[in-house]
Amino acid sequence: MKKCIESYHMFFPDRIFSILLYIVYPLIVWGILFIENIFVNNSYIILLTAPALVLFIECMADLFVFAGYAKKDSGRNEYLKTSVRYMQMLKRAFVSDIIRRILSILFIIFIVSSVLKAPFNISIFAAISVNFFITAALCILRFFDFFTAYYFITSIILLLYVVFCIIVFIRNLFILASIIMAVLSIFLILFHTSILFKAIKEGYYD
Repeated sequence: MKKCIESYHMFFPDRIFSILLYIVYPLIVWGILFIENIFVNNSYIILLTAPALVLFIECMADLFVFAGYAKKDSGRNEYLKTSVRYMQMLKRAFVSDIIRRILSILFIIFIVSSVLKAPFNISIFAAISVNFFITAALCILRFFDFFTAYYFITSIILLLYVVFCIIVFIRNLFILASIIMAVLSIFLILFHTSILFKAIKEGYYD
């Protein structure tokens, strides 16, 4: 596990990014929700805001870690490619990224849900749905390596996510939607990983 974390951190732009990702990021989400709670007396709106913020921050944070890695000619981290252990480090880093994201989502969403005393099925839906949409977004985002594309695509995905959540809330489809997205998330991660490493291997060995 230690090697996975170390490999993951090798792809961070600097040490400050670790502090931002592990500490500042959840504090910002909770801080915004605390301020929102002062002006909005509706726990469901606040609960919807939490995964929306998580989605936006997670996607934009990826710009500094794995942006452009789905491109064969990606020029990211050329110095790491000189290592014979590059592919091994990359695999560990991607596994760590997936685990870290899932744990972050669960940590943030369930603390918010506990404070708001939200129903368990809605909390589960919020966690699973935001993970699914983030995974889907990364499948697209990692073909680009510049801020404008990340911001534009993330904004569209965020809008689609909000509309999707509203529909699920109105029709009370939390359990069904959660099961479907949990299954699709697994297939999406496997599909994205296979495409990603195919592009990386072609670019690495050329």
